[in-house]
Amino acid sequence: MLRSLSPVGGWQRGAQIPDVIDFRVTPMNVEGLRGCRYPVHPWAFNEVIGGEETVEWKALNPRLWLISFNDVTIEVLFETVSLIIHDAEGGPPHKTLMGVLR
Repeated sequence: MLRSLSPVGGWQRGAQIPDVIDFRVTPMNVEGLRGCRYPVHPWAFNEVIGGEETVEWKALNPRLWLISFNDVTIEVLFETVSLIIHDAEGGPPHKTLMGVLR
């Protein structure tokens, strides 16, 4: 299971991915994203449509996200995702994250 947090329009949103098929952490910083095999926006959740990583798992109708941070990029291949928190107050990310982990 993967839980993640993303700022969207000044709000914080938390997502839970219970059905993770594959998970990889790549030491790629935002300057190195130009060298990524897919066009990836920095500091964002990027969904890859039709990526070669999904072919083997086609029967599961998988999704592939590349999540970029300052110094790493996380690749998650999964079946389902759900929104678990939506902090409209736009408070500090660490407080929203603590709410997600409780």
